[in-house]
Amino acid sequence: MVKIIFASIASLYFFALVHRVGIAVIALDMMKEFSMGAELIGIMSSMYFFPYAASQIPVGIMLDRIGVRKTAVILSSIACLGGLIFSIATSPSLLIIGRALIGFGMGGIYVSGIKAISIWFNPNRIATLVGLLTSFGNLGAIFASYPLALITLQIGWRGAFLLITIIMILFTLITWFEVKEVVDRKFYSERSIIYDIRRIFLCKHFLNLAIIPFFSYGLVLSFQGLWGGPFLMDVYNMDKTMAGMLLLFIAIGFILLGPISGSISDKIKRRKPNLIVGILISTIFWLIMYLFGNSLNIYSLVILFFSLGASYSFFNIYMIISKELFDSSISGMAIASLNLFNFIGAGFFQYVMGLMLENSRDFQAYQSTFLMAFICMLFTLIFATRVKETYKC
Repeated sequence: MVKIIFASIASLYFFALVHRVGIAVIALDMMKEFSMGAELIGIMSSMYFFPYAASQIPVGIMLDRIGVRKTAVILSSIACLGGLIFSIATSPSLLIIGRALIGFGMGGIYVSGIKAISIWFNPNRIATLVGLLTSFGNLGAIFASYPLALITLQIGWRGAFLLITIIMILFTLITWFEVKEVVDRKFYSERSIIYDIRRIFLCKHFLNLAIIPFFSYGLVLSFQGLWGGPFLMDVYNMDKTMAGMLLLFIAIGFILLGPISGSISDKIKRRKPNLIVGILISTIFWLIMYLFGNSLNIYSLVILFFSLGASYSFFNIYMIISKELFDSSISGMAIASLNLFNFIGAGFFQYVMGLMLENSRDFQAYQSTFLMAFICMLFTLIFATRVKETYKC
């Protein structure tokens, strides 16, 4: 049963990543079809992230009270409705509504997966399995790059996203019929919702940790999920398929190193080294892009994009740190509360980068976004050194 549980939720998480980063390869198509500028496309894309963030507290409450199965299916159904609206939208406002529903619905999947791992699997392998879950999900990011670009050339962006929605509905039904709820009450909260929320958000170790995903993941997703594609097309004059193929290496970096990073953490019995290594790699990436971003050859771009994905595979350990700060009865709330900052950051930086690129999309404009990212990651590194080590706490 545990394999079915893992496979069904991981499959839904695959589509969360498709929606999360797929806008990058169709951004210019949508800008032309709906006559949208960079600021408006940034708002539309960010509408995945703010509702995703808004769903996190409700998701945490649901996981700790009604369990993984019902939470995952309810939220996935909302995402399917959003996918349908998005694929048939006739105006920017409908695009935004569809994107917002997708974001809110997909907000329940990754956290449900981590909660499921903490319930049904060996706790000494949690980092390895979370790395595997996130790697599988990032296959969706690979699909959302070069393969999605090819599909949109054949059936258009509407046909592609309608097909994605149909497949999501299928996996939602599989999750409902195959996943069973655990009966052990230690995984359910018996306290008031307000008590659990206060316990998490008044914890100084959690508040220190929460700053890190806002910057680190927010910046990665802003580039991978939206502005990386236009950057390659504007600065290097690449076509959509070539830009999509290069963006694919960000996902490859995470997919290959995600389980390895988790395994390292489980073996050395520490979480903090992974966190710091990941943030350092990301900081170096943004510095190189700032200094040399318009003069790199294809091989250098591949290596850099791969390294950005690799950095995420290491600093993503903060999700497990958040879980380990608290007991099992509120693990859903703890994970979801930290995940909130992932997507506030992603929505914030997608919009801010859109503002910075509104009047010009030459290299100097992109360079300013890279400098901003580098400074933010230096700031993040300071907070990473202050994070509490949680392994076996």
